[in-house]
Amino acid sequence: MKFKNLIINIIFFTMFVNCLGGLVEKGGKVRNVSLAPSATLLNKDSFNIIAKSDGESSTFFYLGLIPMTNPLNIEYAMSQAVQKIPGGDTIINISIWHETHYYFPLGTVSVVKVEGDVISLKEPQSTATIPEKQAGPKK
Repeated sequence: MKFKNLIINIIFFTMFVNCLGGLVEKGGKVRNVSLAPSATLLNKDSFNIIAKSDGESSTFFYLGLIPMTNPLNIEYAMSQAVQKIPGGDTIINISIWHETHYYFPLGTVSVVKVEGDVISLKEPQSTATIPEKQAGPKK
């Protein structure tokens, strides 16, 4: 009888531990960590780093097998990170990782997360004033 209770407790404990990935904000099984220099090709050497930002894309798998939402989209995650920062044009120094959150027995959520520096490609405004052209007499 004690052995049966022990087995049942172990099963419930493992089910609860598997669900923890979905209960905490930053959790789940992390894999496929990678780094990328930039999201787009940069032809300019001059740009302004505005701020650090992050974005994500996720999909839900019913019973861990059947996708119920749109597939993961890393481009969407990067554009989401850039859109969070006003005046941002693209993202550089990118960290990318994939998390899996378990919601036993419903299924799993796969999340691709992106973090990096959002930059502006616009030239900084000069404080010098531009001389106005003097209008000559009309002929």
